[in-house]
Amino acid sequence: MMFLTSSILLGFIRLSFIILFLFYLNRKFVNVSRHVNFVEFIIRNWFRYAAVILIIIFTLVQLNAYNLFNTMFLLLIILGIDIIGIENLKRPREFFNIHIKAALLGFLRNVENKRSFWFWFALDRSRNRKKTGRNTMMLVLTIIIGAVTFLSRYYFIIYDNYSLSDAWIYDLSKVIPFDAQLWFSDELSIKGEFAMVNFYGKITDVSPEIALQVIAILESTLLAIIIFWTINKLTPSKYLAPIIASFSFALVYVLTPLNVYFLLKANPIFFALTLALPAFVYYLRPQSLKAGKMSYFLSYVLIFTGVGLIDLFTLCVLVPPFLIVGLLITKVKHKKFNLLAILGFFIASSILFGIYALACHYQKGYLVEFINNSLLSVSSYTYVPQLIFPYAEIIRYAQYSTFVGFFLVVILIGVRKEDWRATIVFFVYFNFLILLTYVKTQWLDVDMLKNSLSVFLPIILGLNAAIVIRIFNLVLHKYERFAPVTVFVMMAAMVYASIYYQERKINSLIEADKTPKQILDAYDKIGQTFFPYSYCVVNDAAAQVISTNKHFFMNYDFFLHDYPEIDSMYFKYKKDPKFLVENPEYSVSKSVLVFVLRDDGNHEDNIFSLNKHLKQDLLHQIEMLRKRGRKVNLFYESNILDVYEIINEPKESKISDLIF
Repeated sequence: MMFLTSSILLGFIRLSFIILFLFYLNRKFVNVSRHVNFVEFIIRNWFRYAAVILIIIFTLVQLNAYNLFNTMFLLLIILGIDIIGIENLKRPREFFNIHIKAALLGFLRNVENKRSFWFWFALDRSRNRKKTGRNTMMLVLTIIIGAVTFLSRYYFIIYDNYSLSDAWIYDLSKVIPFDAQLWFSDELSIKGEFAMVNFYGKITDVSPEIALQVIAILESTLLAIIIFWTINKLTPSKYLAPIIASFSFALVYVLTPLNVYFLLKANPIFFALTLALPAFVYYLRPQSLKAGKMSYFLSYVLIFTGVGLIDLFTLCVLVPPFLIVGLLITKVKHKKFNLLAILGFFIASSILFGIYALACHYQKGYLVEFINNSLLSVSSYTYVPQLIFPYAEIIRYAQYSTFVGFFLVVILIGVRKEDWRATIVFFVYFNFLILLTYVKTQWLDVDMLKNSLSVFLPIILGLNAAIVIRIFNLVLHKYERFAPVTVFVMMAAMVYASIYYQERKINSLIEADKTPKQILDAYDKIGQTFFPYSYCVVNDAAAQVISTNKHFFMNYDFFLHDYPEIDSMYFKYKKDPKFLVENPEYSVSKSVLVFVLRDDGNHEDNIFSLNKHLKQDLLHQIEMLRKRGRKVNLFYESNILDVYEIINEPKESKISDLIF
């Protein structure tokens, strides 16, 4: 559990505090009277601003102006316009007289009344205790769902085969170029997810490699919360069925078609669905968005543009069937909003394909080939060794559950006149996706489709649970007051069952080599300790991408054969600046950090473990430099890896030395 103290957890904690602080500001200054609950705040603002952030990043990169300050500056302007309202901006004097003056008068009144210190930080509490209780319940449940999902995914780091693999290095090479103002590099591909990885690293102050490692966990955590919110919005069950659905996604692995060896790999389908699922819910229940027709239309243009920047498969394969099924089944009064969303989809698609067509033109590529490659994934394959039943059998039972659920819904509609249209839409849509898996065409990646089903399976389970709970409530309605207790009992039971019943199957998995994780942990510690570009790292050539924009890099071969001469020349002419200026090839970094893998006789199947045989040569070289008078410290030590620091200029590279 060494990574519990690393930036993976630290970045998540920082992000959590940022969200809680924004929620506090929202309750304190924006939605003072409406008292939006925490999960509603997260989903609504993610739906409204996630795509905006992505579009801002895309635009700034094209303008060679992408950095954290510019991104946040533009976002704050858009946020301010959204909070104030365009209509109020058209009448600034009236807005100032009504809102700003009222706020100033209220502030002066409170000063004159000598309010206590804590009064200025306290939130206005609703007089409706029942509503306050529901909001508190939502806050607690959201935090629990987020924490449980994060820790559940985090546990599988011991089985992770993704970190420092060829796929990981390839993905990291997509994350870093945004700082060099590159979106479309030599290889045309969809990069919206990696742009958000880059942005996450900036707002939480973690390195790109740590951001890449944690993004898959964050995607799953957000999806678990969205699944909870989806069932809460679409069914009468506000707690129990949503918890069953979200915890099924977060905890149940033996029935979910997810490759547990690559749970930490960035998944563009999951990321795109964090935008698409709220869009589906607001498509079925437009009144929940509380927006006018123009605002509703623009929201869907932005959302579908964001989805297309993240993953074309979701935009072209997963979204259209839902829009069609929903249009056929939703209420007549919602059709206008449905048509606006569909129009938004076509406009967003036109914009995206126009952008991609221009990129293909300048890169001398073909748009059709680009689209075809974007709808397929070489790294996506269905390998799920942890399943207790065959995949086909699990899907078949899920289908049967939708048939039974549909039958029960028809009874509820006929007898109770209740609205279960949204549930029917998801049942029909789920079965349509299953039918698509049998279609054989080069334009449809079945493995990617099965990957998406791992998100929709818990939703189907939650909808069926809501139906059963509703029927029980009709008979046992007097026990509804025990619902909060039932929810916490259910959560405890699901956590216990997930550990007890999955333990044997999960423990039978093969643990991954710890070498990549310890290398990344060492890099994380180095990044937190040393000032950028004041040091050089000696490692395998495959790790050179990690050094981009942070420090100098030297491969093992150069260190063993060429560095001794450079070291000798540098210290010989150290006091002759003119020589070093004329011969920069003889300059050395203030500190040189050498990665030395311990040769334990077990050579795992990764490129870094293959360097274990260099241990004696590296130690011999380090000892030779020590005899020359170079100070050498053991900077990082573990049972797999040691990192030695060769100090060429004392107290010139560590952040603490430079500050204090």
